[in-house]
This record gives sequence, C-alpha cells and structure tokens, in this order.
Amino acid sequence: MAAEVPVSLLWSKLQKMRDEERFVFPGLRNRVVTAVNELEKILNFLKASKPSHEIISISPQETTLLHTIYSAEHFTESFLLQRRRKGVIQIEMPLAFSPWTQLWFSFKMMKLVRGVRAVSREFEKTHNQPMVGYTALPDGQEIDALTTHNIDVAKQADPWSSPEPDAIVGRKDEVEELVSRLINHNDDSLRVISVVGDEAVGKTALARNVFNRLDIRQHFPRRAWLHVSGDLAYKDRLLIILKQIPTSELKDLELMREDELSDMLFKFLMRYRFLIVLDDVQDQPVGVWHELFRCFGDAVNGSRVILTTRHVSVAIKTDRWSSPLKLRPLNEEKSWSLFLKKVGRPDSTELNNLKGDILRICDGLPLAIVLLGGFLSALEFKEWSSMIGLAVQRRGSQSPLANIVDFGYDQLPYVLKPCFLYLALFPKAYEIPIRRLLQLWLAEGFVQSKPDGRIPEDEAKRYLEELVRRNMIEIAKWKSDGSPKTCRMPTYLYDDFLPKANDIGFLHVHHCKKTDCTSTDSPESYIPRLADKFGVESSTSKSHIRQLRSYVSFNSEKRDTSNSGIGMFLKTMIKRRGFVLLKVLDLEGVYKPLLPKKLGKLQNLRYLGLRWTGLDRCPESVGDLPCLETLDLKYTNVTTLPSSIWKAKKLRHLFINEMFIQKPPKQSSPNLLTLMELHIGANSPDKYGLHKFTSLRKLGLTCHSKSAVETAKCISKLVNLQTLRLKSRDPFGQPVKLVLTPMKEHLTLSNLYLFGQIEDGIVNIPRNLRTLTLSMSELKEDPMPEIGMLPQLNILRLFACSYAGSKMTCLAGSFPNLRVLKMWKLEELEQLKVEQGAMPQLVELEIRVCKKMKSLDGLEELATLKELILTDMPQDFIKDVRRRLGRKILLTNKWEFLS
Repeated sequence: MAAEVPVSLLWSKLQKMRDEERFVFPGLRNRVVTAVNELEKILNFLKASKPSHEIISISPQETTLLHTIYSAEHFTESFLLQRRRKGVIQIEMPLAFSPWTQLWFSFKMMKLVRGVRAVSREFEKTHNQPMVGYTALPDGQEIDALTTHNIDVAKQADPWSSPEPDAIVGRKDEVEELVSRLINHNDDSLRVISVVGDEAVGKTALARNVFNRLDIRQHFPRRAWLHVSGDLAYKDRLLIILKQIPTSELKDLELMREDELSDMLFKFLMRYRFLIVLDDVQDQPVGVWHELFRCFGDAVNGSRVILTTRHVSVAIKTDRWSSPLKLRPLNEEKSWSLFLKKVGRPDSTELNNLKGDILRICDGLPLAIVLLGGFLSALEFKEWSSMIGLAVQRRGSQSPLANIVDFGYDQLPYVLKPCFLYLALFPKAYEIPIRRLLQLWLAEGFVQSKPDGRIPEDEAKRYLEELVRRNMIEIAKWKSDGSPKTCRMPTYLYDDFLPKANDIGFLHVHHCKKTDCTSTDSPESYIPRLADKFGVESSTSKSHIRQLRSYVSFNSEKRDTSNSGIGMFLKTMIKRRGFVLLKVLDLEGVYKPLLPKKLGKLQNLRYLGLRWTGLDRCPESVGDLPCLETLDLKYTNVTTLPSSIWKAKKLRHLFINEMFIQKPPKQSSPNLLTLMELHIGANSPDKYGLHKFTSLRKLGLTCHSKSAVETAKCISKLVNLQTLRLKSRDPFGQPVKLVLTPMKEHLTLSNLYLFGQIEDGIVNIPRNLRTLTLSMSELKEDPMPEIGMLPQLNILRLFACSYAGSKMTCLAGSFPNLRVLKMWKLEELEQLKVEQGAMPQLVELEIRVCKKMKSLDGLEELATLKELILTDMPQDFIKDVRRRLGRKILLTNKWEFLS
C-alpha cells in the first residue's frame, strides 16, 4: 500500500529515539513508545491487507495517514535538530533537550497517536477487519535474512567474460539476425535497423547484448547509446552522443549552440564506421527524428543505427529499405530455461510442480521472468509455493509485467523500499555512481545501524546487493576489479515507480522551466525530496523550502558567470525562521554554484556534493555543519580547505583534489573513513594529524621525498586501510623518492596506487594486494618475478616509466589470479615473455605506446585471454601479434582520447 514507506521511515526514526534519547518527562517517553507501537500496528495491517490486484489510486484513509505522517516527520526532525542550536543547550547539561522543548514534543506526539488511531479506525471500517493482533514488529529482523551472495558475483560481477544477460536467454536466433544485419559487407550504406516489440519482450536487453559484443566493438570504431527520454531536448541528445565518441576536441560542449554541435557530430561520424543505438523511441512527428538523423552522415562505410521501439510505424518512417526485427514473447520451453537460469537451480520434480503457475504469471515476457526469478531466489525454496500462490491471486486487469512489478515491490523488506524509490530521483536511464548512491542513502537515514559492529557503509552495500539480486536495480558499468561502478533503475520500473513515488509525496522530479510549468510540475503538496534539471529558481516555493530535506540538481548547463540561483535559494532557506531541515545538497555537475558565506546555518546537512562543479573556493563556515558526513569537492578548482572542516565531528567521507588543509585536527577523528586526496608536501604527516584518522579505509596522499619515510611509517599504523593512493613529487610535479619498507606487513591493504621513484625495492610491497598500479617508479630490475608472487593480485597496471628495463618475464606459475594487465609508455621495453603456466586467469591485456616493443612471447599460452588492446604500437609488432592470434580475441590498435 502507498503509505508503507513514509510510515516505516517515521517508525524507524521514533524507534531509534525511544532507544537512544534521554527525556526529562516520563510522559514523553511513554508517548514515544505508544507512537512506535501504533505505527507498528498500522504497518503490519497495511502489509496484511495488500490487495490481490493492482492499486488504482491512493485511498482516502491513506491520504489522511500520509498527511499525519509527514506532519509528524517534520516536527520530529525539528525536535532532533534543536539539540544543535547554539545557545539553547550547554555542553555540560546532562539532558539532550531542554524541558520546554520536550513538553512541546510531548504534545505533538499525542497528536500523532490520535491521528494514527483515527486512521486505524477508518481502515477497520473499510476492510471489516479489526486492528487487534497487528502488534508484531514489521519485519524487524528481515534485513538480517538478506543473503550475502554479493549480488551473485560469481554470475554477474565478471566484467571481462561478458556473461549473457538473463533477458537474452532464448534469443539466440534474434541475436544472430541482428549481428548479421550490422556486419553486412554487401551493404555499405547507412542503415537503420529497428527492433520492434511490445513492452517487456527484451528489446533493450537484445540491443545492449549485441552492442557490447567483441565482434561488434571490433567492427565499429565509434559507438554511442542514447536512451530517448520524452523530455530530452535536441541539444541534450547531441551532447549525450558526442560525449561517447572519443576525440580530442570535446571541450566546453555545453557552451556551444545546437547547430555547432550538430555540425561537429556530423563531421566526426563521417570519419569512422559508427554504431548508434536509439533506445525506446516513441511515436513522434517525423521531423523530430529527421532532425537527429541528419547528423548521422552516410560515408558509405557500413555504419548502422539500431532503434528499439514498440511502434512499427516508427520503424517504417526511419528506414523504408530495412525491415524491422520483430520480437515476440518466449515460448514455454525458452521461458522455463530463462527462469531456471535466473534462480540458479536445475530442473526438478519440485520445481515442475510450480512450472504451470510460473509460466502463466510471466506470460513469456523475459523481464517478468527475470523479476520473478530474482524475487524467488531471495527466498528459501519452501516459501516459493505460497509466494507464487500470492502472485497468481494478484492477476488482474494489469499486464503480466505490471503485476510482477507490483508484487516484487510489495515483497521487498521495508528497509529496501525507500532505497529503491530513491533512484527515481535521478533522470531516466541515468548512470548513478555507486559511491554517490550509497552515501545519499546514508545521509537520508535509510540505512539501519546494526548492533554487531558492522558500519553503515557496509550495510548500505548489502542493501544494494539485495536490490540488484532481485533485479530492481541493474548495474550499468563495472570496474576492472569486478566491483560495480554505476547503476540505474531499469527503465520499465522507472516508468512505473516515478509517478508512484511522486503520488505518495516521497519525492518530486521537476521537469519544466519556470516559463512553461504546468500545475502538475508545481504542486503545493508535501515535497521532502526535489530533483531539478532547470535550476532551483524555477522549481521552489516558500512551502517547498520549508519542507525540503534533499535537493539534487542535474542542471549541468555551463554559463559565463557563477550560478547565482543556488545561492539565492540557500540564502532564502537560511533566512527562514525556525530550523532548516535540509539533509542533502547534491550539486554534482552544476557549473560554479554560488554558495553563501553562512553555509554553516544548514545545521541538519549531512551530504554536500560539489564534484565537477568548477567551484573556486569553499566557505569557511563548512566546518559549522555539525551533522556533515560527506563533503565531495573532487574535480573542482578549490586548492585549500579551511581547517574549520575538522569541527565537523561526524565527517566520514572527504573527497578533495590534493588540497592543503591549513591546520590539523586538534582531536582524533574516529569517524573519518575516506580522505581522498590530501597534500602534505615535505611536512611530517603528524603535522596534519594523519595518525589521528584511526578508522580510515581509503586514503589519498601526496608527499615529498623528505617526508617519505615518516609517511610510510604513519600509513603502516592505519590498520583499517584498504585503499591507498600515494604520490611523492617535488613542487614542480616531478616524481621523487617513495619508501615502501614500513608498509610491507600491512594486512588489510588491497588496492595500492604508487606514483614516485621506488628506491627500496618492489619486494617491500604489501602481500595481500588485489590491485596494484605503479607510475614513474623507475624500476631498474624486472618487477614481474616479485609481483607475480602476490597470491591475490587481480589487476596490475604498469604506467609511464614504472620500469626502465628492456625485458620482462612472467615466470611459470606466477600471477595465479591476475585478470587484467596494462602496460603504458614503458619506453625501453622490447620483450615480454610469458612462460607456460603463468597468468592462467588473464582475460585482458593492454599495451600502449611501448615504441620499442618487438615481441610478445608466449601469447599462445594465454588460453583465457579475451581482449588484447594495442595503442600506438609498432606496425611490425602488430602484424606479428595478428599472425599468432589463433582464436577470437578483440584486438584494437588505436589512440582513444578520453572525453
């Protein structure tokens, strides 16, 4: 039911208050306890009363309940915030809240209890069902039942093996047909190949599978993917495509006019054979598509466009000489194969007893099968029959996919529902960095703390893993080490849940400019979370500011001057009477937002995201944010951070660009987990208080040879450290001495990046590394025999001048778990020899700008190798490699500029 998420969030907040806060009035504690119990009752009633068919609209009782809950959430946040108001409570006072404040809150709790009980009585009348008996905790322990399969990593997290996506099972003939049309040497004209089918038949999955194939990547030097959102302007479409095309000329694109972008794209595409996918194209006027297609120049070189759509008429309009590829639902045999693959079970008698119901529920739709399989795989098998029975009962007038979507969402644990809905705050098909999403969840308070000592960041990761395993979130990109980099809400779920999240007042996405806003885009209803594309000045009213907990902007338009709209919005918020309840201010990618000097007035702020903003300075008052957990200044122009930042005692993640911090903290900072990247130069790390960051997991540090020894000793004492980026260079940026010896016995360090001259030998690197990157190390002796002995090493990157010798040898039995090897600009290297039995797991080998390279001996021994990337290498070397490659491996030799 619609009210579950808001009710569960308030219930969790009050439960935490009941357990942790100290109250001067016994009556207040009793009222908090009563409120918690009443919310428990109504949560369990809502869960037990879930309908067997779709919800057409929010009931009047739920509307009343939502109003009561949001009002209670507002005054509860205000109450909790008052402890931090300067001058109200002295540090030496034994009470967390003043007596008067507690008396006020006691009255508010009484109103909440009365309101919830009134709604409960209305529910009882409507459902003819008494509320008595609904007193058990609402799945209070359910998150502990979350399996720890790490998103089924064995099956999904291998970015090199290109596993067949679940929704592609049973589509072998369609894949081969699409590939044959793309690589058709008898037709070099530009062709548009339309993949047509009803909702949920797997059009996007088919196109993405083919788009990422090795032979397609080999055949098309330039590829781009555009999900065609209905509110996406023509200029935005051009920008999205241009940013995926490697070139050296992509600078200040946002400042260019549409016609300039169009001309630029046309010229680029005329130089190369390209493949562009236009996903989810709607039936729009012909002119809309002709405008974009004019940019796709036909150089008669075999370029192709894939278009996915539900409308046959769109396919006919775009290319009359190319017949559409039609997708239909899977037959029973293929449907069952897909289901078995998704749940990871072999066929059996027990499963066959459920087969008929499963196939009827899913109706041959791959996305429905994947969703149902993901949900069932999270349960014990003994629970399957009852859950499938519930799913059968839900079959109503909705489509099979809509029924499964609603059912899968209803069965999510309460703690996961707000995390899932939160993804609707981002634009459709938007790739969300995992780093960003998890920290936003934490700032919002969605992640429940655990008494077993597990830190909230680890718990947030478990939430993500479970949502991915249930196919409610899909991973868009993977890192080389197999961990997820970006994710998104599947588009068919986004279309369903964005309006639902908006209807219940969970969030609002602002789609329009102030000049053409409609009433639906400017609601006066409760808006705790606001996402905006066109600038805050067009989307907020005084009522919005009063209610707002989170503001996320996607207005990336560059301007000649600073973005003053953000500053005006924040100043208005700060000047308001009462308490500013804003928790999240995420301006990532907004061009030079103008931040007010009194930023510290945002006393409830937990997340301040300023990455990629081009910001020049950070307000001194940033240290006056007592709740701040994440400050992200990565990729800005800020060079010095005020020492006031150490006053933010709850700070957990600090992302900066090799910045100086004027003074070290006066006290230990046990909450800080991430510090990326601090510049200490020739100073001792103790001067910057590095030894006080006892809980650090990720550290980026730039030092000088004069401080190298002390820095290494200090790092060796950070016993929780997992990721380290250590650079040693002089004031002119040139590499100088690094020292490794004190860090040799570090047990937890798994990811190490080193920039600088290693003089005490590679033998002193920590032994438990999974990822190692060396740059400017100037090693004289072959490092491969020593590095090859690291038992867990998964990725090895040898960047510019890391090795100064001419020969490298990977000994037999070395690198037992290496998956990725990259060698860039090793200017003296002539020969790489791979002995039999070395690197038995290697799947990707990349060699760039090794101009003297003559031979790669033992290439044939790399049985698992799938991708060999050569960039700006000698032609004789390339010819020799091509001649010796006897199997299907992606081989490229090109210089691709990063966009």
